[in-house]
Formats: sequence, C-alpha cells, structure tokens
Amino acid sequence: MLEFLGDQSILLFFAIFIVFTILAYKLVKFLFKTFIIGLVAAMFPVVGSMVFGLNIEISLYNMIWFAVTGMGLFIVYSAVRTGWKTLRFAFKPFRLLKRKKKEVVVEKAEKSEKS
Repeated sequence: MLEFLGDQSILLFFAIFIVFTILAYKLVKFLFKTFIIGLVAAMFPVVGSMVFGLNIEISLYNMIWFAVTGMGLFIVYSAVRTGWKTLRFAFKPFRLLKRKKKEVVVEKAEKSEKS
C-alpha cells in the first residue's frame, strides 16, 4: 500500500515541496511586513505635520516618497540582518573552539597556582 514511499523521486519531490512551502510562507510574511512598513512610513508626513508641527508638505508625492524610502530601508535592514545571522551561524564552530581553548588555559593556570 505504501510502496510508493520507497521511490526516491517521490521522497525528493516531497522534500522539495516542503522547502518550497516554507520559502513561500517566509516570502509572503516578508512582503506583508514590507507593506505594513510602507503604510506606516507613508503616514509620517501627516503625523509629522499635525502632531509634531514639522513643516512637511502633505502631498501624494511626499507620501509615496516616504513609503518607498521606508520600504527600501526595511529591505536593506532585513538583508543586513540575514547576512549577520548567517555569518554568526557560519563562524559558531570557531567561537566554540576559541572558548574551549580559553577554558583549557584557565584550567592550566588554576592547576599551576595550586601547585
């Protein structure tokens, strides 16, 4: 009944499907966050002029400019954050090795002090 699970192409297809689903979910989540940031950034001229008394002209051009700028800055922030997390993950083994070396040096120092 479940003989088709023994076929490697079916398992590969299923694995690719799972990865695709996860990536699609992450992409939709990112696009939604970017859209929300754009809406909030577009409201900045209105809030800045009415609440904070800033001298910002409230026009469609300014609102679009602030929205695009806000979304662009969010995309740059997300890319830098992703790169930083990737680098931290990639260099984690080296940090662990460095920490272990420090522990060995401290243990040797403690042993030599006791002697």
